[in-house]
Amino acid sequence: MTVGFIDPGNWAANVAAGAQFGYALLWVVTLSTIMLVLLQHNAAHLGIATGLCLSEAATAHLPRPVSVSIILTAVAAAAATALAELLGAAIALQMLFHSVLG
Repeated sequence: MTVGFIDPGNWAANVAAGAQFGYALLWVVTLSTIMLVLLQHNAAHLGIATGLCLSEAATAHLPRPVSVSIILTAVAAAAATALAELLGAAIALQMLFHSVLG
């Protein structure tokens, strides 16, 4: 589990959101950073202690409905991250070409 804060999509989305909302969204960055540290810490401990990734451990040690819900949540989070990067890239392209053409 990783979160990339410095890539073109996230950078453009952050700049656009900051320009529109100012410091009102600062708590989102703070909470997401705290959650990033907690998830990375727990994932590292799980991998070191068991040699399993999150999906392998969930499948091996939890009831099927619980493990499926955990895995689907992880897939949804990955899809949301990809969507944020696509939207950020679209915002960046719009900002770039609007300023060049307009």
